[in-house]
Amino acid sequence: MQEVQAGTLQCRGGPDTGFVLGSVTNLNCLLQVDSAPDNHYVAAIQNFEVFIGESDVALAWRVMAPAPWLGVDDLVGTYARADDAGVNVLVGGSNATITLRPLTERNDTAAPQIDIQNLVIRPMDR
Repeated sequence: MQEVQAGTLQCRGGPDTGFVLGSVTNLNCLLQVDSAPDNHYVAAIQNFEVFIGESDVALAWRVMAPAPWLGVDDLVGTYARADDAGVNVLVGGSNATITLRPLTERNDTAAPQIDIQNLVIRPMDR
């Protein structure tokens, strides 16, 4: 299947924006798509190894999809690490047709080293 970049997803957490519930960390996310209003989401990361209350975390992905546009609920769903695709490359969404590819390189020594196995994205207002 051919994929095109449909937008970017930026997720942030820290003392004021992220919170930990048991082993789940929730981050505030913003989906930016050309020629469309921004959409807000929450990403729940289940195997997060950095305690968000003590560390600022910023994650950003290129949102790859079968078409260059996304419906509001297309991004919603469960994501899992893509086999042999690299660190933090995740596949999922409403029809398992979305790939999240990291925008930044892992060798940024100022940022916490994060290895995400899976996450769940839901709209901010639900």
